[in-house]
Amino acid sequence: MSAAVRRELTQAERDFLLEARYAVLGTTNENGSAHLTIMWYALEGDEIMFNTAVGRKKPENLARDPRASLIVPDGYRFVRVEGTVRANDEQPLAQADIRKLAFRYYQSEEHVQRSVKATWEKQHRITYRMPVGRVYSSGF
Repeated sequence: MSAAVRRELTQAERDFLLEARYAVLGTTNENGSAHLTIMWYALEGDEIMFNTAVGRKKPENLARDPRASLIVPDGYRFVRVEGTVRANDEQPLAQADIRKLAFRYYQSEEHVQRSVKATWEKQHRITYRMPVGRVYSSGF
C-alpha cells in the first residue's frame, strides 16, 4: 500500500526506521545534479541524525543548500524523509554521535573502539539533524 506525502511518520514507519538499516542520503551538487551516499543514520524522536567527516562532499553540499532527502529501502518497501538539516561540528557531540551510530550498526563496543582509534578521533566530524519535513513510503 502506498501512502500520500505526509508530515509525520506512522508507527509502522518509525519501527522500520528504528531497525539498523542503511540509508541513501541525497544532497544537491553545485551544478544541480544529485549526490547520493549510502550511510548510517538514527531516528531520534522526529529527527534523522547522521554524521560525516569534514572534507567530504556532503558537508560542502549541505552548507550551500541544507535541504536533503533520505530513503531507507527494503526491496520495494521504503520510507523516504525530506527536510532541512542543522549541522553541529562541536567535537565532543559529533564524536559521541559517530560512536552511537557505530554501536547501532556494529553492536560491538570493541569494534567501535577500534574504529574510533583508527579513524574517527583523527577526523573533524559533523553531526546533522534533519527534522521530518515530508514523508513518503510504500509497503506500509
